[in-house]
Amino acid sequence: MVNAGASATSRARLAMIGASRHWRLILTVLGGVGLLLVVTGVLAYNLQPRDSHAYWSVDPVDPYRNARLGGEDAFLYAPVVAQLLGPFTHLPFDVFRIGYGLTEIAALAIGGIGYTLLMPGVIEDIVRGNIHILMAVAILAGFRFPGAWATILLTKVTPGIGLLWFAVRRDWRALAQVTLVTLVIVGVSVVLGGVRPWQDWLSLLTRSAESPQTYRYLGLTPPGLIVRLPIAAAVVAWGAWSNRRWTVPVAAFLALPVIWPSGFAVLAAVPPLWLADRRRATLVVNPAAGAA
Repeated sequence: MVNAGASATSRARLAMIGASRHWRLILTVLGGVGLLLVVTGVLAYNLQPRDSHAYWSVDPVDPYRNARLGGEDAFLYAPVVAQLLGPFTHLPFDVFRIGYGLTEIAALAIGGIGYTLLMPGVIEDIVRGNIHILMAVAILAGFRFPGAWATILLTKVTPGIGLLWFAVRRDWRALAQVTLVTLVIVGVSVVLGGVRPWQDWLSLLTRSAESPQTYRYLGLTPPGLIVRLPIAAAVVAWGAWSNRRWTVPVAAFLALPVIWPSGFAVLAAVPPLWLADRRRATLVVNPAAGAA
């Protein structure tokens, strides 16, 4: 009787997983239509590509000239990002921003999370041209290739609190890979551009931490990073102990330096991880289901 009950439960869960595939396809199509309506102006969304403009206007030789958190065209990421963007800054801005938007859409497709287009912040992130979608995909990739976390550590920095997942689970090999990949990237950047930009970046991070900003939206102001960071650490630590991978992007979102509306796009990594955790739990209950 117990085995029959467990088998029935497994079949029910697998049926739900199968149904979710159809819903993901429907949501992807609806999200694509919504994005098209926004970019063509049919839906008034009043979004300006300010973030992509900051990336386009960066000077790879002196990326932090007059840069400050919240400033116009402020570039706040590591020097290596400016170096990578350098060749593309010679393009006309419209070509750059459209190409960057297509890159984010491609990232959603490659990450298998196109169905998250309708989630808060995702379309906004594409239009504004920020990196939150790329962060979500990096978090997903980070469970197989932890070195992907280097992209987060060298951009937004504080969402790297998600690496506590590996520390709590004592996955020292994963943390070693993150460290090695990050150091290699930094080393190549220093060889190509010198140490000075990195010194300037660290100085910028220090100034930003001393004068943090918050963003008011719909009359609400999220707590500052000093409040959110320990909460993020607690969330990911609990997730690591209880084997809930979806807590990692939640923690990364909570640890964003500033929570903008487009920052919610980081949470696009939650649905696929939650679904994968459910499927894994189903296979634990009924290993034969994996062959079905």
